[in-house]
Amino acid sequence: MSVSLVPAIYADVVYIARRMRKRDAEEIFPLTWSGRPEDLAVASVAGGISTVALSGDVPVAAWGAIEGRPCFWNVWMFATDRWPEVALSVTRHINREMMPAMINAGAVRADCWSMEGHDDAHRWLELLGAVREASLEDYGANRKVYHCYSWTKSRLEDVNVCWTLGTKSAENACASSSSRNTRPTDTGRSGSECGGRSGETEASSDEGAQVYHIDGFAG
Repeated sequence: MSVSLVPAIYADVVYIARRMRKRDAEEIFPLTWSGRPEDLAVASVAGGISTVALSGDVPVAAWGAIEGRPCFWNVWMFATDRWPEVALSVTRHINREMMPAMINAGAVRADCWSMEGHDDAHRWLELLGAVREASLEDYGANRKVYHCYSWTKSRLEDVNVCWTLGTKSAENACASSSSRNTRPTDTGRSGSECGGRSGETEASSDEGAQVYHIDGFAG
């Protein structure tokens, strides 16, 4: 099944938010005021960079970044249980499109917060070149420990590497995975219900990509 990457619209993002994976919901909703998928979707498409991955015509993952302060970007992402179908395409997009877009906009820092125990997310963030630089207890209503993963221009200048160098490792890790995942039946909305779409289409499937993702929150 083909994977398409399209600009995020509310209908697609709320579809994903209402079907969010258990771990995503545990991490994200305690950091929002209402805990409602609808409000999360509104915030996710309100500004900055936001993209949706479709498997066939079904929304699977939403991700992006917003400039919360001058030159300082917050990265976010959430997905349904069909994440493995789009993982490689999302990784490529972050590497080739989203990171360069932030750099071109003058970013000197980008970060996201991930909950303690979400080891797959932590490994993937490190493959993307992020560094765990802080851990805070009682971070939100769920009183969990959250870790800050960041990319900074100063750090990368010090070691003389490209901002997106780590994402090539992430692409390779996803592409070389030998595991195969069974896709669950999705009885969600049709393409017409999700609204019109246009965007990049991946001719090849992401089947077999490792289940890594960036967990974050909008705003």
